[in-house]
Amino acid sequence: MIDQETKRLASIFDAMGRGVYIIEDDYTVKFMNKSSISAFGEGIGKKCYQAIANRDEICPWCRAKQVFKGEILRWENHFSHIDKTFEIFELPLQTADGTISHFCIYRDITEIKEREKMLRASIEDYKELFEHVRVGVHMSSKEGKFIDANQALMEMLGYTSKEEFFKVDIARDLYLKPEDRQKYQELIGRNGHVIDYEVDLKRKDGKVISVLRTAHARYDREGNVIGYEGICVDQTQRKEMERKLKKAHDFQTNLIQTSTDAIIANDREGNIIISNKSAENIFGYTQEELSKIHVTQFYKEGEAKNIKKMIYGPEHGGPGRLVNYKVEIVDKYEQMIPILLSATLLHEEGQEVATVGYFKDMRELKRLQQELHTLFEFEHNLIQSSIDAIIASDSDGSIIVFNQQAEKLLGYSAYEMIMKMSFNDLFPPAMLEEFRKELVSDEYGGENRLLLFETYMTNKTGDKIPVQLSATVMFDQGEEIGMVGFFRDLREIRKLEQQFADQTRLLHEHKMISLGRLSASVVHELNNPLAGILNYIRLILKIVNRGSLDQKNMEKFQRYLTLVESETGRCSKIVSNLLAFSRKSELELKAMSINELLEKCILLSQHKLMLQNIQIKTDLDPDIPKVLGDFNQTQQCVVNLIFNAIDAMPDGGTLSMASSFDPGKEMVEIKIEDTGFGITDEDLHQIFDPFYSTKTEGKGLGLGLSMVYGIIDRHKGSVTVDSELGKGTAFTIRLPSLKRED
Repeated sequence: MIDQETKRLASIFDAMGRGVYIIEDDYTVKFMNKSSISAFGEGIGKKCYQAIANRDEICPWCRAKQVFKGEILRWENHFSHIDKTFEIFELPLQTADGTISHFCIYRDITEIKEREKMLRASIEDYKELFEHVRVGVHMSSKEGKFIDANQALMEMLGYTSKEEFFKVDIARDLYLKPEDRQKYQELIGRNGHVIDYEVDLKRKDGKVISVLRTAHARYDREGNVIGYEGICVDQTQRKEMERKLKKAHDFQTNLIQTSTDAIIANDREGNIIISNKSAENIFGYTQEELSKIHVTQFYKEGEAKNIKKMIYGPEHGGPGRLVNYKVEIVDKYEQMIPILLSATLLHEEGQEVATVGYFKDMRELKRLQQELHTLFEFEHNLIQSSIDAIIASDSDGSIIVFNQQAEKLLGYSAYEMIMKMSFNDLFPPAMLEEFRKELVSDEYGGENRLLLFETYMTNKTGDKIPVQLSATVMFDQGEEIGMVGFFRDLREIRKLEQQFADQTRLLHEHKMISLGRLSASVVHELNNPLAGILNYIRLILKIVNRGSLDQKNMEKFQRYLTLVESETGRCSKIVSNLLAFSRKSELELKAMSINELLEKCILLSQHKLMLQNIQIKTDLDPDIPKVLGDFNQTQQCVVNLIFNAIDAMPDGGTLSMASSFDPGKEMVEIKIEDTGFGITDEDLHQIFDPFYSTKTEGKGLGLGLSMVYGIIDRHKGSVTVDSELGKGTAFTIRLPSLKRED
């Protein structure tokens, strides 16, 4: 039985909102107060695990046996069938009859547990926020040490462990300027907090970062500041972004202001709100003046409406755009300026707010177009008037340039060639292969170039044309774009070369004929001194054979030997001149004396002159300068003229030879004049032609005067002739003089 005291105690617990139930040692519930019945329902007489836990067997957490042994227990348990948590006190209770019952007091702590759970969750959320928020969160002491800090703050300042971080002296190690911390503390002390306090801090690696600090003071119970709590926001990226934005803004402004095109933006009403330097240059207004002008002022009447209509329409790049519209605008000085106009509408939140116009000044472009046209015409005329054929092809070999000289060279018209025939069609296959091979080698001017390369081309009729070509492959940024060639027709040159070779051969033959004639003369010339030498040798032998050399015979002996020496020297000189005359050689230019040359020519011709009973007169200027020439070939010319003069005086006469100097023309003159039968006017015009002769057949080939003319011409001199029939002929040779040395 439950005594009255126990019931009264249970009533007290009822009043306190506590549940009470009593069970016997066999787990039977023998008492429940109102709170207990309210929580679990009526259970007196039932087993406790049935009445309280709604189970069919003893609860696995049951501690009743411990209580019956005298233990007092306090614990918490959640009853899932009623979804409530209780704080349970279990103690043994001795009743009046001396038996021991299990006295259980419980308190519903479901709401408390829920609040604790929420608090724990809140704490976890706080910790999660504290650790993972991307701004630095800290708690620090007034003395300048960190009490707590999150990971973001440590990363911001370059630290990896809290242990190391908490050793940092804030004023000394973090603040770039320690006085900034003092100012920070003063602001918090005065206001209780700071908001967006900007300060420069030092990272562990020494790098400086800009930080915005927001914090409040922490107080003790007496109201004294004991530390600070707050956040740090790294402004480095923001400042870098601001710097980049400013740079971008400055760049855009600079781009607008430095644009070569005028840029003008106007609002919806047509008022100018932006202009650049080029707008000043084109329109003649300052930017300040432009800001007070309506955009329609630049156009002739009705043009502004037309432009606006085109911007809104689709035909000219729109709607909302106008692209490359040619128009004339009126500048400050009422001059009409040709412009290429582009424009676009600007929108903000779907609303039109402005129009931006780009004005390209076409004056310079028109001038350049005219210059380009002039240059093109000049290049075209240059190509067409070239004395060489000019042919160009693109990278595929198709002919794109074919000038007039090329038409003459190959017989095709430019219409037949350009973009219709290939460069390869102009050469015989073998010549084309050789041309391609040499073009890529470096033998004729370098790789992809040919200089003065001789080959053959095929003309329209299939004939091979000898040409000298220079060609180059053209490149643009390293890519082959074509080739151009310059072709010189060698047909006339080949013809002249053959004529020259024939003339040279015939001249040499004539020289040999002249040499034969000269040799005959020289033989006669040598006979006299040789006969004298022979006589003197015989006289010497007689003296020697007598065996006695007295004073008189010795004097004769010496005189005879002297005469032999003199005559021998004369023979040697004649033979030397004959050998020199017979040589065939190229010009060997040296300074030579004309008077010395004439004297040697007279010596070579002396015997022939004597045989023909011809007197010789000389008038040689001793002060004439030397000339630059080939002594042997010039001598050959003079001897030839002397022999012609001798042939013109078969019955004798007079041969005059003179030398003089013309200072005005700086020419040395040689004049050879005879008193022979002269030359007719008809013959006089042809006298220097090869194979033309006035002599009877068998007396000459007609090459002598032609040879003379050729040699003197190679010396950059001249030969002229004056003749009067029956009175004689005069030849004058003029040669450039050398400057006299001081």
